[in-house]
Amino acid sequence: MVRADEPLRVAVVDGDVIQRSALQRRLAAKGHAPTPFRNAGDLLAALCHGWRFGLLLLNPSDPVAWNELATACRQQGLPVLLLTDEPLWHAPPEFDTLNWNHAIVDFAVQPIADHELEWRMRTLLSRARGPVPQTTRTDDLVCGDYRLLAQRRAVLHRGRELRLDPREFELAFMLFRNSDHLLTRDFLWISLWKQLPRKGARALDIAAAGIRRKLDLREENGVLLRAAYKRGYELLTVTPQAVVPRLALSSS
Repeated sequence: MVRADEPLRVAVVDGDVIQRSALQRRLAAKGHAPTPFRNAGDLLAALCHGWRFGLLLLNPSDPVAWNELATACRQQGLPVLLLTDEPLWHAPPEFDTLNWNHAIVDFAVQPIADHELEWRMRTLLSRARGPVPQTTRTDDLVCGDYRLLAQRRAVLHRGRELRLDPREFELAFMLFRNSDHLLTRDFLWISLWKQLPRKGARALDIAAAGIRRKLDLREENGVLLRAAYKRGYELLTVTPQAVVPRLALSSS
């Protein structure tokens, strides 16, 4: 457990010693406490010996035992920021285990500016500390008057069934599951399309617009879908405003 008054302990896994050392220096300059590892095996050994971290920065170009690493991250609730050197990096098949069962994951392409790195780290930590949305035993999600039915891949709103396209439902499920937490564009693209977005790609924005329209996400229904420019999407839960009827004014 990392105390609030302690520097953030960050595990840095990168097989490139130059990149690893540079990232270590950048983190230390921001007041964090980085610990470098050559590979995922060294990190797993440290975790097994009781070492604890608040965040993991991992270069996925290094061969990784994805299943073992995912298990360790889930058990410890360890947020993971993948720093890839490839703009069109594709997730390995084992990534689904890390993604769906451990949602505290994000992606970025190197080189990455200090302010962007710090923002992504803060976003991950916020999601890690946030509340877990209510679920039923069948893994349905409940948020206000909305119920997402995992098996039927449908949404119920006040007893009325709303239908989404398959990709829209996957996106909606992720947004509702992480309500009130910003999900970055890279994270959503990797999760849904298993690759980072190409320049000008609009598939994510089209799916988000479809969800907003079909589910009628607005303040009166207690849920808003907010787009953070060039960063991602956040499903906000709000208190519906009471509708005040207009009073007709009679002229004297």
